[in-house]
Amino acid sequence: MQTVLYVCQMEVGNEVAVREIHDRFPAEALQRGIGIERLVVFIGSGYYALEITVSDGNFQENFHRFIGSPEIQDLFTALRPHVQGLPTPVAATADMPLATAMMLWQHPASPDSTTV
Repeated sequence: MQTVLYVCQMEVGNEVAVREIHDRFPAEALQRGIGIERLVVFIGSGYYALEITVSDGNFQENFHRFIGSPEIQDLFTALRPHVQGLPTPVAATADMPLATAMMLWQHPASPDSTTV
């Protein structure tokens, strides 16, 4: 599995509209098995970000399957008046604003920490 962060700018003041669009998020598309294990969406201070965890296998194939699904494209079409730079199925991942984790520190007493 691999987790990436896709960061876009959005119009400040359009947070309510973006939230309303996300009320119709097509979760069934993710449950159908398009290669996404986890999706977290962030908005605030003029930014919209998707934290995407893809399944095992080829990252680019899974990521493009996700962004190319008709339901996700419909969501992005609804978001585009408010969010700039959302991914398209034909865009190369090398040209996208993607980031991956460089460091993770977690307190040893955290319930999520594991001992190796």
